[in-house]
Amino acid sequence: MRRGRRATGFGSSWTAVATGLAAWATWAGAAGAQEPEPTFVLAGQILDSFNERPVIAAVVKVPDLKRYTFTDVNGRFSFPDFPAGTWEIVVEQLGYHTTAGPVTVSEGNGLLIRLEPDPIALEGFRVRSRSERLLTKRRRSIPYRVETLGAETFARAVNPDPTVVLKYHSGAPIVPCPGDTSVVTRCVLRKGRPSGISVHLDEGPLAGGMEALSTFPLENIHSMDFIFLPGSGMLRVYTKWFVERLDETRVGLEPLIW
Repeated sequence: MRRGRRATGFGSSWTAVATGLAAWATWAGAAGAQEPEPTFVLAGQILDSFNERPVIAAVVKVPDLKRYTFTDVNGRFSFPDFPAGTWEIVVEQLGYHTTAGPVTVSEGNGLLIRLEPDPIALEGFRVRSRSERLLTKRRRSIPYRVETLGAETFARAVNPDPTVVLKYHSGAPIVPCPGDTSVVTRCVLRKGRPSGISVHLDEGPLAGGMEALSTFPLENIHSMDFIFLPGSGMLRVYTKWFVERLDETRVGLEPLIW
């Protein structure tokens, strides 16, 4: 009988403990669960700062969210499921200076952004080559800010070092790496911290990075694209022979995966 009572008492205690644990687990799960972040439709318009006309087919990028979209015939754009907060907004279009900066948005607030015309890019009209179309399409599909150095920059360059041309003719904050004694500047300032730069020559990584690029013949370079990644930088270098191959054959560009 004592054994029976003990067994009964132990079972009752275990049931109470198990019930308490189940209740605690349910509470802890409910407390740990987070409500989904509310989103809204972010809408806006891009205008020409000179004549207030809409800028058509401009690309609007949100690098931190890896998202981009294009403006319509009225210069308007929208992002569905957009979270409130402060985000870097980048706007790019041929014939205009790239605009980039932090913007605080919330539901009910739209964006009105004015682009400044680039008089150099607007001089004259000509038929774009196949390589130009392919490279422009790639640049616009990159969800991050892209700074381009065109063929005319390298044609006018005096310094034979491509890394020096990049440093002084791009908007990228190229800085020395911490503790680096090399004469080649190999880092970019991202969010206040120096970070490395990965270098790609045509469609493959360049072994040796910026140091190898510093000895590459400047006359063989057609153009460069510097991509402002969130925590680092990526430099895409295109040679003249590669661009000629794009123009003269049906070869395409490999899609970039982010």
